[in-house]
Amino acid sequence: MQTKGTVKIAEKIIWISLCGFAFFSPWSIAGAQTMVAVGLLAWLAKIILSGRVNLVRTPLNLPILLYIAALVIAVSLSPFKMHSLSAFKEEWLLLIFFLIVNNVKEEREVEKLLTILIAVSTLVGLYAIWQHYSGMDLYRNELLEPRGSVFISLGFFSHHLTFGGYLMLVLLLASVLFLHAKRAGVHRIIDVCAPVVLGLSLVFSYARSAWLGAVIGILAFGLLKGGKFILLLMVGVIVLVLLIHVIEPTSWDRVKEINLSQERPESTRIRLWQTSIRMIKESPIWGVGLGGWGVLFDKYKVDGVYDATCHPHNDFLNVAVNSGLIGLLAYLSIWAVFLYSTVKSVLKNRSSRLARSVQMGGIVAIVAFLFASLLQCYYTDAEVNMLLMFIMGLTTVLNLRAKGEQL
Repeated sequence: MQTKGTVKIAEKIIWISLCGFAFFSPWSIAGAQTMVAVGLLAWLAKIILSGRVNLVRTPLNLPILLYIAALVIAVSLSPFKMHSLSAFKEEWLLLIFFLIVNNVKEEREVEKLLTILIAVSTLVGLYAIWQHYSGMDLYRNELLEPRGSVFISLGFFSHHLTFGGYLMLVLLLASVLFLHAKRAGVHRIIDVCAPVVLGLSLVFSYARSAWLGAVIGILAFGLLKGGKFILLLMVGVIVLVLLIHVIEPTSWDRVKEINLSQERPESTRIRLWQTSIRMIKESPIWGVGLGGWGVLFDKYKVDGVYDATCHPHNDFLNVAVNSGLIGLLAYLSIWAVFLYSTVKSVLKNRSSRLARSVQMGGIVAIVAFLFASLLQCYYTDAEVNMLLMFIMGLTTVLNLRAKGEQL
């Protein structure tokens, strides 16, 4: 009896840690990662106390394990093993997915976690809108980067691209809940307010890759709904873009800055991609080793102007550089299996309106991430990565429930 009581305590700690993650994730990476660590330790304690592992079988277990195996091989073959090993430890964030699918069992729990995430993100979005006009970063007590008479918002994050990538994912989740879930009461108030606030704060992040991802995600939702809905969404996107242009003309200036001529820093991404291809050709199967980009950049770089060299500004090329085409295939299999299993669940299985809304939100969020990843390394941003695992975990829980599998 005492053991059962202790297991119950561990389960409560896990639940509190997941709620804590949803609360801290939009504004504090330290708080979010602390909550994940607490949850993982509580889960380990639960396993030890109960004497049972019983990992939930999901379609993603194998792709994730194959990806990890490819990375381990890449580390073992790396010419700078300690550096690669240090880079490998960042993949611990994948554990968030397993923490969720093995400890979240009910639809109402999924709803509570998402409500906390979206509500707190909306509050952060209000702060970001204020930042845009005031220019103040209260957290760091410094002035933000100006754009004419206004400023680039970054919330509580350290970079506006990370902030934009994060907002893109939460915005799409909130938008799908607003358009499809039809919730009532306080939830309806959040569903109505969140897309407006998060949409404006995304625009004010000036993250063009996240803008593109958000538009693609909205259109993906239209495809899921089918019929005339996608046409309505397309018209809505056009009207929204025109409205934003009127409200904040500097957003259009950000688009007009794109200049791919050789001597312009805006064409940095092209040279980064060309440099990445050179590295991949050097070791196409297993890659040059995790973390190899920074070590080998000077050796392989394409001549020209660069305004950033921290990574290839493309998640797929980054994975291929680090772990070769084998690693890239394993990485792609994670997203392919997630999308296939979730789309299949939405189309074939009957579940509640809320569950289907969350599932569709998961689909459009991942589709948006994949398109945005063509222009930026969002997977390597811990804040965005953790949110991706969170979304995939909650969506997978609902996929399994729709199939009637015991969690």
